[in-house]
Amino acid sequence: MARKDFLALLTRLFLGYLFLSSGLCKLTEGHFGQLMGPHLLIQWLTPYKLGGFAVFIAVSQIASGALVLSQRYSLLGLVMLVPMNLGMLAVTISQNWSGTPYVDTVFLAMNLGLLLYEWDTLRFFLFPEAISVDYPRVNRLFRNRWLPVGVLLSAVAATGTAFYEASLTLVPATLCFGFTYANVYTNRSLDGLDRLMLALSLLAILGVTYYEWLISVRIVPMFFFLAIVALILLLFLVSMYRSWIRTRREEAAGYVGVGD
Repeated sequence: MARKDFLALLTRLFLGYLFLSSGLCKLTEGHFGQLMGPHLLIQWLTPYKLGGFAVFIAVSQIASGALVLSQRYSLLGLVMLVPMNLGMLAVTISQNWSGTPYVDTVFLAMNLGLLLYEWDTLRFFLFPEAISVDYPRVNRLFRNRWLPVGVLLSAVAATGTAFYEASLTLVPATLCFGFTYANVYTNRSLDGLDRLMLALSLLAILGVTYYEWLISVRIVPMFFFLAIVALILLLFLVSMYRSWIRTRREEAAGYVGVGD
């Protein structure tokens, strides 16, 4: 798989997990591991008669996150995330939150970067006279139809259990992540290093999701997550170097062929 495509995949997995877990955490009032708060948003807004609005935000985060994780429908999810990321950025700036606006800006940049990655498909919004619209890149890479449905149905089940029994939410959520990675691994162009990085990313997700277990063995969940992310970045740089070396060798071989 081309490095640009793999980087886009890792970014989609991160954003999809980030928003899906954040929404589930809000619905379970903090009883679901996640990286982005506030986990008590519903409780905070209920006294102002905005509890329903907080629930809407949480469900929207789950829906958009699940769509992005599905790969097949990720383009729709990424479009949904734009106003959500802009809203988050506006709120944190207006509330004068220290540091958070910079983090939200990074999330927004990731979101817009993934949309630019699909420019050949989305360009008709700005240039409606375009003769043809290309098939989304993500759908060319991941063609399975049923595993993405499993991702979405598991997310729906997780949303339902979050409303009624927070402790059971882990079951459908774990299934959702399982379907996500089963779908990703259907791409045969992934090499061994790519598959290792994806396995590590799943480990990071499960580590934060089951944060209580990590705490029980005296491991800080955020440190666990960041350590794995750092390892993935290191391995990605190694893969970039390998790809560069391979390209140079192919170019050298081509020059030799022309000379012969």
